[in-house]
Amino acid sequence: MLEDGPTHAPTGCAAPPALPGSYLVVELTNRCSLACVHCSVSEEGHGHHRNTGYLDPLIFDALIDDLIDTGARFGALILFWLGEPLLHPHFTRIYRRAVRAADEHGTFGQVEVHSNATHLNADRVRALLNEARVPQVLHLSLDAAGQAVYHAVKGLDRFERVQTHVTHLLQEKGRTGAQWPRVVLQYIVGSNNVDEVGVFRSHWEGVARAAGLRVRSVAGHVPSGGDVVVFYRQLDAPTPELQQAENAIFRRAMAEQGLELPAQAAHGRTVRAENLASCSGFWKSPVVDWRGSVTVCTRDNLLENGIGSLQEHRFSELWWGAEMRRRRRSVAKGDYAGLSLCTTCFIPRSLNHTELSTEDIERQEAHDRSVERVY
Repeated sequence: MLEDGPTHAPTGCAAPPALPGSYLVVELTNRCSLACVHCSVSEEGHGHHRNTGYLDPLIFDALIDDLIDTGARFGALILFWLGEPLLHPHFTRIYRRAVRAADEHGTFGQVEVHSNATHLNADRVRALLNEARVPQVLHLSLDAAGQAVYHAVKGLDRFERVQTHVTHLLQEKGRTGAQWPRVVLQYIVGSNNVDEVGVFRSHWEGVARAAGLRVRSVAGHVPSGGDVVVFYRQLDAPTPELQQAENAIFRRAMAEQGLELPAQAAHGRTVRAENLASCSGFWKSPVVDWRGSVTVCTRDNLLENGIGSLQEHRFSELWWGAEMRRRRRSVAKGDYAGLSLCTTCFIPRSLNHTELSTEDIERQEAHDRSVERVY
């Protein structure tokens, strides 16, 4: 329950700290053109998809205005959660507003779109290719090199369409010489598609080079530089036991490709169910769903840890308000009382999780204390 009265940083307060690795997730829609087996879209009756719709562009505008007013900085804005963002009828307008905020105010270090490429048509490609000063990344989740595996993983047969769309994007990027977006061709490695890892790499490296683009293949994290990245990521599983098995599959596949893993994924550490770490989500990764509801983690697809709605509050009132200050202080001590979703979460030890340092916690706490002193 949020406390009554104003809880956002008042005018004249220092801007919130820009924490390394921070990112703001904004879901443009929870509708999707596929039903990937590793996504909640494929789960019949899942609560996040009982009602579907699109984010009101006015809510997005108000969010951006509030971030600019407070001087907030996030390392990245990610325009995606549990739907296909290119389905939004006002995608181009929203995207350009985000890039402008990053370019003119430094609100985001980069702007990212994650898409399955089913709606990456020629009009969308023209809207995305640009020469703005702010870095932009287009993550395309492909996950297969052949039609049969694609259908099994993605739930529907859109393989040929997606191949055509992505090939056209790379050719246009090469033809125009547009700096942005960097294109990341993502492959989430699992037991259901591991046999096509090498074929995928060979195909897309070849298409990129034929378009005159610099391309490299990596595992575990996306480095800076280059035009195109073939990116292999491990699958996030629902239980520690399944995660252990998927981790092993991922490590073997990357070893066969000669791709180096980040240190935390390079060995077979046991994945534990008990969450004894301080989760960075409470500091670094706010999530806004298509209705404007705010939570702290992309795994919270039922908003069990939700803190309010942008239809009723400014973002700054929620993310830097009294309730989040209370939660951060508890989680910093490993206390997840009242946060049932967190108590058995093992993602703070996952390769796909953002690190949280003592310095990060202390910098945010200093800002939180300064806000409280004003009030």
